Amino acid sequence: MIKILCRFLLISLLCSSSLLMAKQDLKVGIGNFAPFLQEKNHQGLFLELTEEIFKQLPSYNVQFIYMSNNRLLHEINSGQRIDVACNIFSNSSAKAFLSSPVFRYTDVAVSKSSSKLKVNRVSDLQGYSIAAYQGAKEMLGDDFKAMALTNPNYSEYSKPDETTYMMVAGEKDIRIGDIHIFLHDLADKRYINEEKIAAKDFTIHRLWPDVYSHMAFKDEMLRDSVNNVIKELTADGTIEAIYRKHR
Repeated sequence: MIKILCRFLLISLLCSSSLLMAKQDLKVGIGNFAPFLQEKNHQGLFLELTEEIFKQLPSYNVQFIYMSNNRLLHEINSGQRIDVACNIFSNSSAKAFLSSPVFRYTDVAVSKSSSKLKVNRVSDLQGYSIAAYQGAKEMLGDDFKAMALTNPNYSEYSKPDETTYMMVAGEKDIRIGDIHIFLHDLADKRYINEEKIAAKDFTIHRLWPDVYSHMAFKDEMLRDSVNNVIKELTADGTIEAIYRKHR
C-alpha cells in the first residue's frame, strides 16, 4: 500500500512539474513586406528583432502569423486571432498596450548622383518630381505635407518598390522612403535589366529623424516584460547590432 501511495505521489509530482514547465502559446501577428518581414523565407529585419526579444522569454511558444498591416490592426483590436501585433504606430487606433519603440524606419530622399541635386532641407524638394510611399505626406511633417500638396509632380505609391523603380527609370527625380527598403530594392532582379546600378550611384539626403513603431499587446503584464527585454537588449548593443547587420 505504501509503495502504491509513493508511486502515486511521484507521478503527481512529475505531472505537476510538466505543467509548470509547459510553454504558453503566443500568437504574434506580423506584416509581410521586404526587407523587414518576409513570409516566403521567414526572414527580415523586424522578424529577427522580434525573435531575439522573445528568445529572452523562454516560457512562451511563439507562433508567427503573417498578414497585411491593415489586418494586423483589426486583429489586435478584436483579440480573436493574435495576442501580439508587430509594427504598430503610436498614432494608430490600436486598442492595446504598446511596447517601447523598437522597429525603426529611416526615411530619406534619394536621387541619382549624376543629377547632382542639392537637397539639404525639405523645402529644397519643391520643383522636383517625387515618388513617395503611400501616406508619406501625413508622416513626414507639416513642411513636407505643404510641399506635397503644392507640387504637381508629387506622387505616392502603395508598393514601396515602385518608388525606387520610378526614380531608377528616370520617371522621377527623387525617391522618398526608408533606406533599408531602397537598398533591398537595388538588389532586386527587377532592376538588373535597367542598367548596372549600385548604392554608390545614388545620393542619400537625410532630411528627417528616425521614426519608430511598436509591438501591441492584449496583455499589459506581457508588454511590461517585453519592455524590460527591449531595455536590456538596447543597453548591451544587441538591437543596434541587428540593425547594422541589415545595412
